[in-house]
Amino acid sequence: MNQLGLIVLIFHLPQFSLGAVNSCYDSRGRAQKCEPEFVNAAFNLTVEATNTCGLTGPQEFCLQTGVTGVRKSCGHICDAGSPSQTHPPYYMTDFNNQNNWTWWQSETMLERRGEWLNSRQQHVNLTLRLGKAFDVTYIRLRFHSPRPESFAIYKRMSMEDEWKPYQFYSASCGRTYNLPFGNYVSRQNQDTATCTDEYSDISPLTGGEVPFSTLEGRPGAENFESDKILQDWVTATDIRIVLTRMNTFGDEIFGDPRVLRSYFYAVDDLAVGAKCKCNGHASSCEIAPNRELICECEHNTTGPDCNICKPFFNDRPWARATEEEPGECRPCDCNGMSEECYFDEDLYRETGHGGHCTNCRDNRGGIHCEECLPNHYIEQRTNRCTACNCDPTGSEDLQCNDQGQCQCKPGVTGQRCDRCEDNYYDFGIYGCRPCGCVMEGSLDNQPRCDSDTGACLCKQFVEGQNCDRCKPGYFGLEKENPYGCISCFCYGHSSICTNATGYFPRPIHTDFETGKQGWTGIDRGNNEIQTQYNGILQNLGVSAPDGIDMVYFNAPARYLGDQRFSYNQFLSYKLRIGEEVSATPSIVDIIIEGAGQRISAPFYSQGNPTPGLESAEYRFRLNEHPDYRWYPQLKSEPFLTILANITAIKIRATYSKGGVGFVDDIHLDTARRGFNGEEEASWVESCTCPEGYVGQFCESCAPGFKRDPPNGGPFSSCVPCECNGHSDQCDANQVRLFCLTRGRCICNDNTVGDFCERCAVGFYGDAREGTTDDCQPCPCPGQGPCVQLQGGEIVCTACEEGYGGNLCDICLDGFYGDPKGWYGAERPCERCQCNGNIDPNAVGNCNRTTGECRKCIYSTAGFYCDKCLPNYYGDALADEKGDCQACSCYPSGTLTAGVISCNPATGDCPCQPNVRGRQCNECEEGYWNLDSGQGCEACNCDPEGSLNNTCNLLTGQCECKPGVTGRMCDQCQRFYYGFSIVGCTACNCDPEGSLDMQCDQYGNCPCVAGVEGKRCDRCMENKYNITAGCIDCPPCYSLVQERVNIHRGKLRELNNLILNIGNDPTAFNDTQFLTQLTQVNDSVNVLLDEARGATSDNGTMGQQLQTLKDNILEMLNRCGQITKNILTAGETAQSSNDDIMKAEEAISRAETALKAAENYIDTEGQAALQRAKDALKNFGQQSAQMTEIATESKELSMRQLEEAKRIEMMSKKAMETSNEALRLAMETLQMPANIQQDIRDIRLRADEAERKYDRTKFFAEKALNMSMEAYKEALDLYSQATSLQLPAVNVNELLDESNRIKEEAAEIKRDAMELIAKNEDLLKEVVDQRQTAQDLLDSGIKHQQRADGLLADVDSARAKARNAVEMGERTLKEANETLQTLLGFNQVVQDSRGKAEEALKEVPEIEALIQEAEDRTQDARDALSGAESDANEALSIAEEAERVAQGASDEASRIRQDARRTKTKAEDLKDQADLLADDVNESEEQVNNLKIEADNDKTLAENALQQAGQAKQTAKDAADKVADALAKVENISSILATLRDLDTAELDRLEVELAAAEQTLKDANLDKQFVSLTNANDQVKMYVQDYRQDLSDLEADVLNIKDIMESLPDGCFKNIDIETPTAQ
Repeated sequence: MNQLGLIVLIFHLPQFSLGAVNSCYDSRGRAQKCEPEFVNAAFNLTVEATNTCGLTGPQEFCLQTGVTGVRKSCGHICDAGSPSQTHPPYYMTDFNNQNNWTWWQSETMLERRGEWLNSRQQHVNLTLRLGKAFDVTYIRLRFHSPRPESFAIYKRMSMEDEWKPYQFYSASCGRTYNLPFGNYVSRQNQDTATCTDEYSDISPLTGGEVPFSTLEGRPGAENFESDKILQDWVTATDIRIVLTRMNTFGDEIFGDPRVLRSYFYAVDDLAVGAKCKCNGHASSCEIAPNRELICECEHNTTGPDCNICKPFFNDRPWARATEEEPGECRPCDCNGMSEECYFDEDLYRETGHGGHCTNCRDNRGGIHCEECLPNHYIEQRTNRCTACNCDPTGSEDLQCNDQGQCQCKPGVTGQRCDRCEDNYYDFGIYGCRPCGCVMEGSLDNQPRCDSDTGACLCKQFVEGQNCDRCKPGYFGLEKENPYGCISCFCYGHSSICTNATGYFPRPIHTDFETGKQGWTGIDRGNNEIQTQYNGILQNLGVSAPDGIDMVYFNAPARYLGDQRFSYNQFLSYKLRIGEEVSATPSIVDIIIEGAGQRISAPFYSQGNPTPGLESAEYRFRLNEHPDYRWYPQLKSEPFLTILANITAIKIRATYSKGGVGFVDDIHLDTARRGFNGEEEASWVESCTCPEGYVGQFCESCAPGFKRDPPNGGPFSSCVPCECNGHSDQCDANQVRLFCLTRGRCICNDNTVGDFCERCAVGFYGDAREGTTDDCQPCPCPGQGPCVQLQGGEIVCTACEEGYGGNLCDICLDGFYGDPKGWYGAERPCERCQCNGNIDPNAVGNCNRTTGECRKCIYSTAGFYCDKCLPNYYGDALADEKGDCQACSCYPSGTLTAGVISCNPATGDCPCQPNVRGRQCNECEEGYWNLDSGQGCEACNCDPEGSLNNTCNLLTGQCECKPGVTGRMCDQCQRFYYGFSIVGCTACNCDPEGSLDMQCDQYGNCPCVAGVEGKRCDRCMENKYNITAGCIDCPPCYSLVQERVNIHRGKLRELNNLILNIGNDPTAFNDTQFLTQLTQVNDSVNVLLDEARGATSDNGTMGQQLQTLKDNILEMLNRCGQITKNILTAGETAQSSNDDIMKAEEAISRAETALKAAENYIDTEGQAALQRAKDALKNFGQQSAQMTEIATESKELSMRQLEEAKRIEMMSKKAMETSNEALRLAMETLQMPANIQQDIRDIRLRADEAERKYDRTKFFAEKALNMSMEAYKEALDLYSQATSLQLPAVNVNELLDESNRIKEEAAEIKRDAMELIAKNEDLLKEVVDQRQTAQDLLDSGIKHQQRADGLLADVDSARAKARNAVEMGERTLKEANETLQTLLGFNQVVQDSRGKAEEALKEVPEIEALIQEAEDRTQDARDALSGAESDANEALSIAEEAERVAQGASDEASRIRQDARRTKTKAEDLKDQADLLADDVNESEEQVNNLKIEADNDKTLAENALQQAGQAKQTAKDAADKVADALAKVENISSILATLRDLDTAELDRLEVELAAAEQTLKDANLDKQFVSLTNANDQVKMYVQDYRQDLSDLEADVLNIKDIMESLPDGCFKNIDIETPTAQ
């Protein structure tokens, strides 16, 4: 309570002072911490309240008495219009005493019952603006009403900061503020507000106080001076009390008006205990002229809170003063050269001193002004910094050295680098460019040029900026040539020439080491004078005969002829005379004759000495220039004409009659093509010929041109060839060569003739038409010659042999083929191949299409008469004709196919089957019936019944064995039987005992009864007497009969077996058969022995057996022979097959060879022929080309001839192969008949091979003929070529030159490597320049981007300006509405006037208060005047911003703020109208003025838009310039990227482009524009900040004035002094 009482006591002091409580310096002048006096910072300040009672009229309120209902003290009135009943916010900060409290009061809950009761919160804000920052110690509130249930205290440190809570008071912290109860604050959250319910009770009902200490309970309060958080915590520029909820008894819910009138907020005192915040650097705060409270700063500080150092006191960083460290700002050390500096934190960190001086005097610079500014130096004489004044164009750097010498760019000189060096020009940003004068072309070989244009001073025949080229008509720039270049000769046909390559100096020299070397002596009449050779002195002497004073040494042939290559070179010699007489010169001391002309000169003409006793050298330059004094004076062409054909060179030897002269070391400079290890001869020309001329010297006519006049030589003109448009080539020299006529054209388009006036052979048409289609190919075979008849019909005139018809499209008699392919594929006409077997005088010997021979003679026939006629044989191809003879084939025995024929070679007739004999007139053995016409029929003689297999040729009757009959001997004769291999046996039937003479097959005769026996020649057993008819024997003979029958049966079986073996002897093996036969023989012998008794004595059975045995042996022998014959036939057949295969291989080889020959003829032969033809066509071109073509043609012809011979050999070999095949085929004809057909096929192949050979031979002969023709043509070309003069080639010299070239190439390579090494720095520099260009490009891009950004800002500003114009229009509209409102207030003023009249009755009592009110009104007017002046100042600032186009957006803001100020002024005028009705008219006038001002603002906005557009265009122009510069830089970069060889001209061009690019960037002035835009943007932002601050201040002032106005009573005024405020 004691502390609280102390606080209350402090707040009730009658007045506060802001004076010092201590000094900022001690008694010894040392700085110390000082602070302003502790005061009530809220005293007499305006408090802004969001709710105040009585503003809308009188409002009744009741006072709380602690009871409800009627006991409340009601009837109290709050009326802002009544001074005695008003309760404005000002009453919270005025001076109060215990006897008479004034208070601010809000409306009651009744007036705001809808809002306050429904939300159960009654928000009212009380805002106190302290005017500057204070260090707040406490805040105290004294409530006239019960203290609120919930409220909070907020503060902020500036107008821009957010409100920050200081303290919350509430009986419901959690529900209202979402905070817990408690006052504990930790070190981590010292700047955090807490919530307490300590002062939230409803009692006392009045007079309740709420004190708040800013540091109470804060852990860091003991170390406040070092705690930045708490320092900011206590700092405040504004205090806000937020009243959230009233304290009630809860009876407001019943809605009793008396109860609701008793609830309101009322505060009778608001105090803020604080010190003016000066951070320990001021002991007091004072009110500035602008009515702002500021610190009276000491310690070299400044600022509203002494929060910064003064401009020159920045040697260390600003700091808040403490008891230990006053934090005095120290002055910067600028060596007396500046009073301005800034704090450099990096410098302070490094050195402990942070003062960085600026704006040093006397051109000083550096941190402490200790050094000269850039681009200055200390002049030794005055020891002052003097400007270098380096020319920015010519200096590498604007900084000079200690002597003031600037660092000049290449080629620049002068102390300030303001001019070019000698031999430099084009003073510019890259320095001076070297003149680049070529020494060889500069006058006197001293490079000089004009410093402005760079044009070099050239020799007489040299031109060009750098004297680097010859004038037109000249060439061969040389240092030794005083005129630079020599004249082009070119035989007068061209004035454009250059140095020829491949020529080297080859002087003609005479040293007389080996004798006279061809030099002779002559007199002026060319009479020979005897010379004397001195072998010791090795010179040549001559004596003048008596009476003659001029004797000459005459040059030999090697000095004569074409010496054009000596032009502009020297003819030199050494001469002495033998007498001491003074030699008298003449113009004919040296004479050169040629081409019918003569030039001469005196010996002294070119600085030569006078001949005397001592040998002296004489040199004469062979040039027509007048300085060389050749007579007569000629132009270059006639002069060179003489040199082109020198006929004599005469050197004067004697200069007196009878005088003697000696000459030595005669030297004529010239050049030749080749290589001798020296530098090339630069004086040999290579001409650029006009149309119609070719050659190094235009000495020849170009293809298509000829000499005019003919044979005019190289000096004559070349005129186009007259070739009827069919050639651009002709015989340029028009000479007769190999029957070529004069001026003959080398025709094309299939034309011929001297002028290509007719079509070539093989073509037809009118060649004089002049078109490429004049001559069309003749439609003749091989494109032979033809003529076109008047009717347009084409007739071939030179058909090849065998061709006929108009177009040679048919074959003549004796030839065949199908040239037009009417019957199939096209075939050429060939001579009929009838092998000489025709009558050459006959017509129609062969078919003209197929070639088939039709009139063969000498009994020949066949397609080619190559065989004998049918029915003839022999060799139809034999050299001796008539070998074919008649076959004389027997017709019936010969095979016929319409015509009877025989073998053409052997005469063997093709016999019918089974016919034999050359004439087929015999049947094969065993055959007959030759005349049947079907061949011989087989005799079919029965092998058993016939003696052999032959038969009669006519009847076919076989030769039968005895007893056998029938044509085929296949049956026994009558009365015979037993048909067998031995024939038939006579039956021999006994006539007496036989019924018939014919016996059966077994020889048994048919016996009469009782007769038996084979021949019926005996009676049966037991019978007898045949004649009597065989009478029966006695019965005893029957037993013998049975035994005999058995033996007879066995004999028959044996007989049958033997017969079977004879018919099929192969079925038995001989050995087995013999074995069985032996067994059978044994058995037979047994049987024979047994049967001898029964047989007769004639031995018939034995004979038959022997015959059978012989037959068997013969059969076995025949079988063996047959087997041997079969084996032999097989071997023969195999051999024949082998022969056939060999023949086929030979034929295949022949076919391959023939095809190869054909292909070779078709390809190489045709190509060789075409090349020969091409060579012939191209005849007449240049000599080198002719020689090459002729040589190549000869080689090709020789190769073609060799190929033809090789083809012929191949053909002969193929012929031999074919003959061999034929021989093999003929041999195969001797083979067995079963391969006869194969042999015929082989022969056909042989015939085909022979035909192919004939065809091959034909083509080979044709190719040979063509080759011979080509060979002849090549020989002609060769003979022509050999007639041309070819340059001699010395192989050894070429080898030496080749080696020398290699050495020079190696030397050049070494020089190149050295050059690369030397220019390595230059290459690096180029790379650096490229990088610099790239950096420049990047910088340009960045500038462009920034310019684009500023352009975007300008566009945005433009849009804002448009909005500002619209807002200005709205402001004007609001001003008009305000005027109408003010006019309506006139009635209110009239009503108030009645109340004023009543109040006049109390004038004596309130006169003092009126005076006081008038004073306050005057203060309000002053405040309004201050606000108006602030607005005018803001307007002037806005006008200044208007001049910056880029600040258009802030112009719009200014217009909007001005409009708001205008509205505020109108509201102020409204408030004044409530008090002073007389000011209504004046307010109307002010509103009209504001309307005019709004119009002006609109105009300003439009101007701002216009300037914004201009700024946009400026930025666009800058961007365009940047783009142009970037394009140039990119071009330079691309050039650098592709740079390979160092080309000075290219580098110069690059420099120019770089200069142009830099100049473009410089013209764009991007840096300046960017700085200007940036500054304008910053300035505009600052204006916006100021405008916002001014607007906020003006709004606050207007509200404050409004509150003051509302606080003025309408009637009586209290005149009791409650508080006496201290003047501020």
